Amino acid sequence: MSYLSPPDFHRLDWACRPVAAAFGRPVYLVGSALRTAAYRDIDLRLILADDDAVVFTEPMRLLINIALSDLIAQTAGVTAPVDFQLQTMAEADAEPGGRNPLGIPSVPGRL
Repeated sequence: MSYLSPPDFHRLDWACRPVAAAFGRPVYLVGSALRTAAYRDIDLRLILADDDAVVFTEPMRLLINIALSDLIAQTAGVTAPVDFQLQTMAEADAEPGGRNPLGIPSVPGRL
């Protein structure tokens, strides 16, 4: 359940498939779009195991966050800004609220 329109949700799901395939895990819709129709942006998180995340330096994480925020927003054609972030499991567990997985192909092995 989210406050995104069904077309926006489906386009975001589709736009997240290459990211989910590249990292081997889903992208999660989190934040205000799950709680209120007055959401300001679309929060997306790729959650990595704490041990896996150490290979990403802060500058690398920032670059990936900015690049994928823009790419996903353009690909999905959503009007609200997209805030994509790589997070460790510890960081994700510290944030309250639900998570809605995106980018999981409906047919295994297909994008």
